[in-house]
Amino acid sequence: MLVWLVRAVAVVWLVGVLVVAVGTTLPRVPVIGFLGSFVTGQYPLHAVLAGAVGIGLGGLALAAGARPDGLVVGALALVATLVLTGALVAQVRAATVPVDWWQALTVTGQPDGRPDRTEPYATDDAGRTLSLDLYRPPTPGPHPVVVWVHGGSWVRGERTDRTALCRWLADRGHAVVAVEYRLPPPGPVGEGQRRDVAAAAAWVAAHAAAEDLDPGRLVIAGQSAGATLALSTTAGILAGTLDAPSPRAVVAYYPVTDLRAVAPQLQDAVLGGPARDRDAEVRAGSPTDLVRPDLPPTLLVLGSADHFVFPDRVRAYDRDLRAAGVPGRLVEVPHADHVFDFPFGSPGAQATRPLVAAFLAEHVGVRT
Repeated sequence: MLVWLVRAVAVVWLVGVLVVAVGTTLPRVPVIGFLGSFVTGQYPLHAVLAGAVGIGLGGLALAAGARPDGLVVGALALVATLVLTGALVAQVRAATVPVDWWQALTVTGQPDGRPDRTEPYATDDAGRTLSLDLYRPPTPGPHPVVVWVHGGSWVRGERTDRTALCRWLADRGHAVVAVEYRLPPPGPVGEGQRRDVAAAAAWVAAHAAAEDLDPGRLVIAGQSAGATLALSTTAGILAGTLDAPSPRAVVAYYPVTDLRAVAPQLQDAVLGGPARDRDAEVRAGSPTDLVRPDLPPTLLVLGSADHFVFPDRVRAYDRDLRAAGVPGRLVEVPHADHVFDFPFGSPGAQATRPLVAAFLAEHVGVRT
C-alpha cells in the first residue's frame, strides 16, 4: 500500500511539473503553453522548487521499492527542473539589481500599499461617483505625478490592482494617483474611459497647489487595458480631443495595441459594436493608429510569452514609435505571460520596477 501511494504521488507530481516545463519551453502549445508561461512568469522560483521536490519523490519511490517508476520520475523531474531553472536564470539576468529571493518566495500577491487618501474626482454618464487613490511621497514637494490606470479588459478591475507598486513609486519620490474609471454596464465605455483618465490628470492640475504636486511633470501609466488607455488618452490630449495637462512620459505594461484584435464581446463593450463597423472609435482607442512624432517618451514592458496581447504586435508598435522619433524602449521579461508582475515579489516584477523608476527619473526627475 505504501509503495503504491508513493508511486501515485510521485507520478501525479511529475505530471504537473512536466506540464509547466513543457509549456515554458513551448509557450504556443494550446493550454499547456499558457499554464507554463503563467506559472513561470509569476512563480518561477516555486516552479524550480516543485521540480526539486519531484526529484526527491522519485528517489523516495525508488527507496520504497518502485524501482522503474522511481527512476523515470527522478530522471524526468531532473530534466524539468533544469528547464525551469534556465527560465528563472533568464529572468534574473534581465534584472539590473539583485533579486530578493525571500521576497520572490513569499510575496505572491500585491500587499496593501495603503494609499494616503481617497478622493472623488468625476462622475460617469450614469451619475456614479468615480474616485482616485492618492499615494504621497515622504519628502517635500512639489512632486512629479504618476496617474496609474488599472487593467481588467476594460470591463472589470480595481484601482488597487497594483497598490504595492503605487506605494513603491511614492516611496521613491513620485506622487501616484490610482484611477477608478467607468466600467460597463452601461456601454460602450471606450471614449468615456479615456475621458475619465484625462479627468484624473486634470484633477492633478487643479489640486497641484493644495496637494504639493507638479502637473508639469506628469506621467500616465498602466497595465493591460489600462496601458492601452494610458497610451490612447495621451494621444487624445496631444490631439486636443481631451482636456488635461500633456504628460511628460508614458509607461505601458503589456498594452493591447489594436482593438481589432480583441475578442468580439470586448469590442461590443468598448466600442459599442464590432470593430469593422466602428472605424473612428477603433482608431481613437488603438495605440497602433495613434503614433505621432510628438508623443512623449514611452516605456513598454512585456512578457515575452504573453498570450493576451500578442508580443509581436507590441514589438511592432515599439518599432513604429522609434521610427517616428519617439524616445523610449521596450523591456521584455523572458518566459513571462500577462500580469507577470502581479506578485510583487516575482523576479519579473523585481526586474522591471527599477527600470521603470530609472525611466521616470530620466524624464520627470525626483525632487528630494
